[in-house]
Amino acid sequence: MTAPTGADWLIGHRLLDHDGSSIGRIGQVYYDDHSGRATWVTVRTGLFGTRENLVPLRQARVVDEGIQVPYPRAQVKSAPSVFADRPISVAQEDTVYAHYGMAAPVPAPRDAEPDVRPRGRHARPAGGGPGSRAQGDGAPAAS
Repeated sequence: MTAPTGADWLIGHRLLDHDGSSIGRIGQVYYDDHSGRATWVTVRTGLFGTRENLVPLRQARVVDEGIQVPYPRAQVKSAPSVFADRPISVAQEDTVYAHYGMAAPVPAPRDAEPDVRPRGRHARPAGGGPGSRAQGDGAPAAS
């Protein structure tokens, strides 16, 4: 068996709320274009799992039952949803950060390395094409 790449291993695992109650299954992992770290997951909610709501991975942790986030179920279920396999825009990120009561991170200045991609806090889904990366993820550490 080969080792999972980045945080893609999260896909399909349960996402649990702050009390340990199941919210749904993780559908996608989004990576920051600049750091290469996993910063968001989507959780499938709604009847038949037809919606995918964004959830930040900050302060998430691995537990036996899945991945636990520090947010109540109702807050996650009312979070903005996304279209599968599309990048998250800066405006979407800002809306989601506001929904979770979080300040958006300010990208760290980069050295003078050439970079032809637009700068910003864009995130792309795992395996989502140019700009998406899997190395050095910020996925929750196993406890």
